[in-house]
Amino acid sequence: MSIMFKKVIMHTLDTSLDMPLLSKECLNLTDDTEAYITSYVVDLFENHSMAKAAFEDSSPWLEVIKSGIKDFYSFSCDMAHQFFAYLQTFENISSGDLIVTQFERDAIPYAAFIKLNYKEAFTHAMDHSIECNQIIKHKNIFPETSSKVQEAAIINLETLNILLLDVHKEKYVHTLLGCTAPLSTKQKINVVEKVITEAIEENFENKIEALSFAKSNLAKSIESTSSIMIEDVLHDTFGDKEEIIDACMDIFEEQGITEEAIELQQAYKIGKKYTTHKLKTNTGIEIKLPVQILNDPNAVEIITNPNGTVEVRLKNIATLISK
Repeated sequence: MSIMFKKVIMHTLDTSLDMPLLSKECLNLTDDTEAYITSYVVDLFENHSMAKAAFEDSSPWLEVIKSGIKDFYSFSCDMAHQFFAYLQTFENISSGDLIVTQFERDAIPYAAFIKLNYKEAFTHAMDHSIECNQIIKHKNIFPETSSKVQEAAIINLETLNILLLDVHKEKYVHTLLGCTAPLSTKQKINVVEKVITEAIEENFENKIEALSFAKSNLAKSIESTSSIMIEDVLHDTFGDKEEIIDACMDIFEEQGITEEAIELQQAYKIGKKYTTHKLKTNTGIEIKLPVQILNDPNAVEIITNPNGTVEVRLKNIATLISK
């Protein structure tokens, strides 16, 4: 992935002030500064909390974006003023610095904004009056990684498609941009997991085995297609129980999941969590098992006793290692 910045500017959004503190010049991109901002942009492209959005026809930004953002400075200042208005409206939106940029990724033009919310951290400061180092609390520290960013957007200037990060609990960024508010990849995965889990709990006696089987089907889909093929996973999990499959599909549609497959940017990383299944007893015992073994009766057997208690039997163990 090749990132080439054309323009980058940073404005301060501090609610202790009456208005945003606007920079008059673009950032001077040293090697370190460019690497720092690049790390955010690259991570956002791969972040499965990003949602694919589109401008509404009524968006106040649509014509400016369509024109290719001819006046970048005015665009960045207008964006900062809009963000600051939301900070004044909602008290729980953090102060921070707003990075606005135009760049090319693999020769495709983009515009983006990233709001870096402040956090507190301790550092040292010299008290020159007594020549003594002191420990002070600094309140305007940037987040270490993009995983801590809550508000951002990357706009493809050719297609006008938007990658939107709007995970603040106020969910205000899509309103600010005037764009749709679809589910992110992460939210879609959570919906799929929840719907399948609830269907299993309502319709299967051996819930543990069925949940493990569903996990293995999700892992298989991700490994083979780098996506979650929704109907394939449902058919593999529920077999010929068409009424359960139809009910799940109806819920997915109601929740806004209409595509056949949920495409994954970090398929290997996401798929790993479906390769194991954790069992936890009321007595505090935890067992972590590969899903393939949990579905093998020659390796694991889960027995429900007449009195309602459960036994977990591990079979054919060649070696037992204590850790």
